[in-house]
Amino acid sequence: MSSKQPWTKYRYRKSTLSNGVRVVTESHPNAVAVSVGIFVGKGTRDELKDEAGLAHFVEHMVFKRTKNRSAFEISRDMEEVGADINAFTSRETTTFVAFGLAEHLKRYVDVLCDVVTRPTFAKSDVEMERDVVIQEIRSSEDQLEDCVYDRHFEKAFKGSSLALPILGSLESIQSISRERVAKFYRRQYVNQNLVVAAAGKVDHDELCSLLEKYLSALRGTAERELPAGTLPAQLLGAPFTQVIKRRAEQAHVLIGANSPGFRDHRRFDSIMLNGIIGGGLTSRLYQEVRENRGLAYSVYSHLYSFVDAGVMLMYAGTEPMKVPEAVKVVFQELGKLRMKGFKREELEMVRTQVRSATILGSDDPESRMQSLGINELVFGRYRSLGEVLGEYERVKPEGVRALMEETLKFDSLGVTVMGPMPEKPVAEWINKARVSAEKALKVSVRSSGRSSVRSSSKSVAGSRRKKK
Repeated sequence: MSSKQPWTKYRYRKSTLSNGVRVVTESHPNAVAVSVGIFVGKGTRDELKDEAGLAHFVEHMVFKRTKNRSAFEISRDMEEVGADINAFTSRETTTFVAFGLAEHLKRYVDVLCDVVTRPTFAKSDVEMERDVVIQEIRSSEDQLEDCVYDRHFEKAFKGSSLALPILGSLESIQSISRERVAKFYRRQYVNQNLVVAAAGKVDHDELCSLLEKYLSALRGTAERELPAGTLPAQLLGAPFTQVIKRRAEQAHVLIGANSPGFRDHRRFDSIMLNGIIGGGLTSRLYQEVRENRGLAYSVYSHLYSFVDAGVMLMYAGTEPMKVPEAVKVVFQELGKLRMKGFKREELEMVRTQVRSATILGSDDPESRMQSLGINELVFGRYRSLGEVLGEYERVKPEGVRALMEETLKFDSLGVTVMGPMPEKPVAEWINKARVSAEKALKVSVRSSGRSSVRSSSKSVAGSRRKKK
């Protein structure tokens, strides 16, 4: 990239503290703020079968009380310098974040490290927070647009801890005790699992010096591997159709296709394919489902990527009576894509969209901090903005086509519908529609006398171009 681009002035550094914790920073010369994150490279995927929801529960609990601060004092010590502190749990990580003016870096490190390394897990706090999380679970069950994702994951990743809901279940949370919380914490919050990342106006040496002081209470060793004890990694399970009856005004439809994981070289192909299918207002699904048919207000697709697996989920929220037509239209659009391919202009538009979004994100220290932390956890190295942009540029039409042919087969899709519909009849209809869509595609292929998709000057699809 040109040296005139502002991100070429970002300066990356990496160090390993005396206790084995990795520290990665990216200094932005024109920034006034800093974002600091402590990443625990463990999430709900690392829960044992009887631990559903513990990763998220621990994330809550560390803010209740530490050996140095009450819950009020944790918030007060950040807010009195105009800063924010937050945390969130995913299936593969638990992250604690502080964001504010760079002049208060010491305060941010002090509070974050206190929260992560010195929680008390008082019995009374555990009992109180158990009720809070149970309310959160019940609230999530009322939000069907969110709930449908949990139910889909339960089927898509059946047999793997990726299937576990992040919040846990009412049964699993009700059975939580202080001893179980503390045991889980001691197993996961050890220095070999931690990465500290910071971006913005940050001095690497100063940050490392502060961390050496404030992370001194951290347990564990400098070894990078954990003992056995987590569930083995498993990829997506078999295709499925499930209809879950719920009282609501709207029905929620999810159609999931297998997608590459973080470490798969085809992940950037999947980003492009996702953009073509449902990534924006010009995407296939948005144009056909909403603009041309008026079947849904909200329709889109997006990627969930994990270290070794991924899924592209296509979502539509529609009236219950329109579910069959909405599913049929989605199947038709996937069939058209496999049969006729996509125009080069579509791919280039998506390339421009994701490239622009990546560049715009580089202006945000929090976004860059997240990228630093995840890249260190997943790849063990720095991936600069220029490198990521280069990956987008290297995506070829043939690669997107090959991924499309592999993942968009109707007999490999997972379908979840949630809303006020009869379960068995709707599921049977979807299965018939799935079979009909595949037959229609095969008939089109035979009648055209060609492979399911082809390359031409206007479209990109099936057959590869001969090498010169």
